Amino acid sequence: MRHILLLPAILAVSACGKSEPPPEPIRPVKVWQVGMQSSASGFELPGEVRARRENPLAFRVGGKVVECRADLGTTVKRGQVLARLEGEDYRLVSQSGAASVAELKSTAVFADAELARYRTLREKGFVSAAVLDQKKAAADAARAKLEAMQSTNAAQNRQLGYTDLVADSDGVLTAADCNPGQVVAVGQPVFRLAQGAQREIEVHVPESQVTHLKGASYNVGLNAAPEKLYRGTLRELAAAADPASRTYAARIVLDAPDAALRLGMSASVQVSGKSDKGLRLPLSAVTGRDGQPKVWKLDKSSAVHGVAVTLGEIEGNEVRVAGGLYVGDQVVVAGANLLREGQVVRPLK
Repeated sequence: MRHILLLPAILAVSACGKSEPPPEPIRPVKVWQVGMQSSASGFELPGEVRARRENPLAFRVGGKVVECRADLGTTVKRGQVLARLEGEDYRLVSQSGAASVAELKSTAVFADAELARYRTLREKGFVSAAVLDQKKAAADAARAKLEAMQSTNAAQNRQLGYTDLVADSDGVLTAADCNPGQVVAVGQPVFRLAQGAQREIEVHVPESQVTHLKGASYNVGLNAAPEKLYRGTLRELAAAADPASRTYAARIVLDAPDAALRLGMSASVQVSGKSDKGLRLPLSAVTGRDGQPKVWKLDKSSAVHGVAVTLGEIEGNEVRVAGGLYVGDQVVVAGANLLREGQVVRPLK
């Protein structure tokens, strides 16, 4: 009974001995004041001087190479023979076709003469109409066979002509893989021809920079002639990225090219985008809550509140803000991940 009476007194004494928890320290945070900022996106890309049009040259028939008449870097003219295949097999096929044409031509001449004679006999009533129709059909068949064989022989003659690899335009050979004794297949590239005198700069653009190309200005410098600077224009941009490098091929046309541009020269292309103004934040200010990007915004009492924002393009270490903030707002850019709604902080500008 004595222990039961002492229990309330013990609880009262122990309750008086508890101390209040210390107040939560005010966390210092780095603050960024939102404002309109102007920026001009610019970057530099390595490039190479290339011809505007380059095409591989290959034989249209297969065979053994017996002669190479051009080398890497050779300037060629339209119609010039660059290489030759062994053409004896094609020549024999062509001769056989010509003999067949001669044979069918004799057959057609005989059939026409036979038809003429039977027409005379039919007029005199010595043969029936059915016999005349047979002779007419035989003459028509002989002429049809002759025409078919003439077309076949023409194709055989073209095959014989394809044993000569001919340049289809003026230009310079930028690649050569021609060796006497080499057996090549149909369509296997033997040379690569850079057509004409037009020169361009080929660059490979990273995925993050593709959107900045259109409307930008281009300044091109050559490593071999650093004292010269050329202005250029974007002519071509690949629709798909290269599967290996994940870059987009682009071609820059020079406004005023000169003889200093030689194929294969290395170049540097300075891309300068348009200057514009907009709201931007450091990437460290953005936090993700429930899949929605948010920032911690300070009120007048230095308490933070989560505000959902709409983001635009990322530019370096900053991101464009399309909605959710206004000029003059203050947001936390360091220590944002450790805050909670309504927490009072000490701003460090």
